[in-house]
Amino acid sequence: MSIENRINIEVDGTKREAIETNLNGLKTELSPLLIALSATEKKDLPKIGEHYMDFVERALEGAGNNSQLVPPYLKLDAVKIDVEAWKLLHSIERELGQLVSLLNDTATLSGSEAYTSMLSFYNYLKQGSKDGVPGAKPLYDSLKHYFPATGKKSNANKTEE
Repeated sequence: MSIENRINIEVDGTKREAIETNLNGLKTELSPLLIALSATEKKDLPKIGEHYMDFVERALEGAGNNSQLVPPYLKLDAVKIDVEAWKLLHSIERELGQLVSLLNDTATLSGSEAYTSMLSFYNYLKQGSKDGVPGAKPLYDSLKHYFPATGKKSNANKTEE
């Protein structure tokens, strides 16, 4: 039996350090700009996507061309800043979202391959333990707690018939 190995990533110290440096740099640059919202605040805020941002930009343009129609409480300069911030942050979010998706897929595959390989080894040990293969039982016993028996009742839990 052969276990397929679709991924084999080795990251040397220099590459790992570069990744951590870039990630820390991104956190350092973005953190002062970001705000955390509570679940209630998120729920209560109107949400915007690209379609509604198009509305916002068109309305802002109309407001800018028709200042006599703009209520005095609206601060168009602040709205312009919000629009530009949304564009930048939305762009970063989209890029990071794609990267996070690839990271999740790659981590999932790496973990799956490692787990599948060691599960095969574990099952080999399990059979070797039953067959009396020297050294198999102690190692099997040290690993079997990860797989508690399911669906089996112990004698203590059985009722007399």
